[in-house]
Amino acid sequence: MQVVIYGILIPMSDIHDLTVRIGRMTKSLDHTGDPKIILLFLMEELGEVARAYLKEQGHKKSNDRVTETFREELGDVFYLILRLAAVTDTDLEKELNKTEKKLLKSQQP
Repeated sequence: MQVVIYGILIPMSDIHDLTVRIGRMTKSLDHTGDPKIILLFLMEELGEVARAYLKEQGHKKSNDRVTETFREELGDVFYLILRLAAVTDTDLEKELNKTEKKLLKSQQP
């Protein structure tokens, strides 16, 4: 199965495989499987994404707290989303398809 997101064709099996891989990796690293803790990490990382992006776009003064680039921080967020999906047994392919249909339907007259 594949899905088109903003004109980009994405093989959905890749998302499933990534979720499984991240789930296995986090277990092997003995990282927490508590969704509440993962959500807190995710919120923290989203703040870091915003700070890094604003800094790189010149909207925020240099800040010692911002040590990673916007893209690196975005990778951290993606990792945590995959991790959350793995521990909650969420099928991201299925949920992404629902979101895509919802968005496309909202654009119809």
